Amino acid sequence: MRFIHYLCIIFLLISISVAQHDMTSAFEFLRIDFNPRTSATSNAFMSLTNDVSAMYVNPAGMSFINQDQFAINYTNHILDINGGMAAFARNFPKYGVLSVGILYMDYGEFEETDDHAQTLGRQFGANDFALGFGIANHLDEYFSYGVNMKYAFSKLESYNASAIAFDFGLHWAVPYADDLSASVTLMNIGRQFDYYNDRKETLPVNLRMGVSKKLAHLPLEIAVSLNDMNIDANDAVDIIKRFSIGGEFTLSEKLRVRLGYDNDLHSDVESTDDYRFGGISAGFGFYFKKFRIDYAYSNYGALGGISRFGLFGVLD
Repeated sequence: MRFIHYLCIIFLLISISVAQHDMTSAFEFLRIDFNPRTSATSNAFMSLTNDVSAMYVNPAGMSFINQDQFAINYTNHILDINGGMAAFARNFPKYGVLSVGILYMDYGEFEETDDHAQTLGRQFGANDFALGFGIANHLDEYFSYGVNMKYAFSKLESYNASAIAFDFGLHWAVPYADDLSASVTLMNIGRQFDYYNDRKETLPVNLRMGVSKKLAHLPLEIAVSLNDMNIDANDAVDIIKRFSIGGEFTLSEKLRVRLGYDNDLHSDVESTDDYRFGGISAGFGFYFKKFRIDYAYSNYGALGGISRFGLFGVLD
């Protein structure tokens, strides 16, 4: 327990030291949730366990993996931007669960122009990429931890930028109530060491806390999270407004349905004409044998929607 206390203190000190004044930073794609299972709950499902997709949600959730797992996810973002994630995890009893994963974003082709917005007849591309390695294990009967290290690379025309970032996660199976879990994550701690035009920027650090509970008399696991807690706020109420809430319904052995609401996203798009459903997400998971097909849709109001597709599998 003393080690756990020290680990929590380290989390707190790091989160204070990386407090940000705004959300503008480099490598913003590291903030995106590419996983359709969690994005369908508006990213509220922080306590996801026994799922390799937890690598980029809360790496501590991978500590519950006993068999080899893989996940391949594709994201059809707004403005025809495409992205995705692939991950693989294996349990090594002596060391814990080790994982490897990649993230990518492809922003398509752009017309090159001069200083007067006149086209030059050439096109250029832009894309982001990250390669990550993780380890997760149990600290005791109730606590688990996870750590990722990521190398991120960004290319815009002939310009490049790169960075190293770390993710930290804790998972607590609350002993005072059945099927109640609490989680905390600190994502994207690190530094950029190659810059666009020598412009130094911070990474998109994100401190999050969440809880989830499987209800005793309903086939539902409900989750709530507080997001971007390291971003400066006027008062505690502003931080509380950055919440997400969602749930996963077990309709049958083969079918799960997921719903979610992101209040911060809803507030961001409420000035548009079609904001009533902004911040709402929905999706499903279909299980067959040792595989699962996932789909999620997230509504961004007048900006459009984001669709995510995923394939998850357990290997013998």
